[in-house]
Order: sequence, then C-alpha cells, then structure tokens
Amino acid sequence: MAKSTEISARHMKNLVENVKEVDRLTDIHSLITTKGRGRKHNVAVLHKGSIVLLVACWEAFIEDLANAALEHMISAAKDYSIFPGAVLDRVGSKCSGPNAWKLAGEGWRTELRSNLKEVLAKTTGTLNTPKTEQVDNLFEKTIGLDGISGSWKWKGESVAQSRAALDKVVSLRGSIAHRVKSATAVHLSDVTSYREFIFRLCVRSHNRVREFIASQVGESPWEKYWFGETS
Repeated sequence: MAKSTEISARHMKNLVENVKEVDRLTDIHSLITTKGRGRKHNVAVLHKGSIVLLVACWEAFIEDLANAALEHMISAAKDYSIFPGAVLDRVGSKCSGPNAWKLAGEGWRTELRSNLKEVLAKTTGTLNTPKTEQVDNLFEKTIGLDGISGSWKWKGESVAQSRAALDKVVSLRGSIAHRVKSATAVHLSDVTSYREFIFRLCVRSHNRVREFIASQVGESPWEKYWFGETS
C-alpha cells in the first residue's frame, strides 16, 4: 500500500491496525466452515459484524485524518491567513462582539480546534454517517478542502460510483446496527470487496489532503501512498 515498506502517517497506521480486527472475523469464518463449494451456514453474523467494523474503521480514519491535517496546518502556519476564507468566516462568525477576543493572539488556533470538534460531533452524531456528504462537509468546514470525494476514483471506478458505494455500505451498517437482521444478505465476498474499497477510499483521501496541505503551507506532511497501483 505504501510508497515504501514503512508507513509514517499515524492515521494510516491506525487504519491498518483497525482493519486487522475485520481480518480476524474472516479468519474465524475459515475455521468454522467446511471447505469447498456450497452455502455456508451460521456465519452471516460474522459477515455483518465485519461490515460494522469496516465502516467504523472508515469513520475513525476520517476523524484521524481531519485532526492530523488541522494540527499540521496550525503548527506550520505563521498566522491564520493560510486557511481559506470559508473556514475563517465560519470560525469568525462565532466570535463576534465580546467573543472576538477569543481570536486574539494565539486564540485563532484554539478556535479552529473547537470548530473541528463541533463539526465532528455533528458528523458522527447523525444517523448512518459518515456518508459522502458528511465527509465532504467535514473537510470543507474544518480545513477548507472542497469536495474531497472528487478524488475517489481509480481504474474501473468513477467518482459517482465510489460515492454511491460508500453511501450504500454506510446505510447497510446502519441497518445492521439498528435492526440487527438487515434486509440485505451479507456474504464473505461482500466483506472482501468492501475491505478493498475502504482501503482505496482512505488512500485517495490521504493523498488529496496531503496535496491540499502542501498547496496551503508549502510542504507535504506525509508520504504519498498507493493501493493496487504503482504510481
């Protein structure tokens, strides 16, 4: 997945470790089922659990990435001017009148962090998140990156297809989590497919945020990564 054998970005390291929990469920599946063709019985709960965990991995990754991006931009900034106007307007609108003093000195750094916490709370507090719209809003409102989902494309998969696929699996997670027995059957092939899909989304999102930060502060905080490609 990485450009080198070493993964330096913490949010990527966390992702790899978190997905290992999904892989353990897959290992259990292979241990308790018979070999060969045919329908495997009494393992649907493992597949459903894997979907719940995969979406949790995606959600944790998005939160980690947003936090890491904001912290790097804050630490690399001489002042608030590196942040796009939309973010500054959002933060500044909450600091009018006497609250304007909150932005004095180093206060703008604190308020940008508070803004991230607020947006994250709304994103993770909404049913069946984080879908495409919530993820786009998160990065737009916290670091000023518009339309991160526009980077979710690779050979054989368009942006529109990726957006739809993400929203579908997040909705499936919601169905499983809130109703236990989802209307849609979940198979091992679905788990394998969505595992790869989530990794691809994470790598594309990482690279897009990396590119954006470099354009704002003049340096790239992390290495570029690939999944399934060599360049």
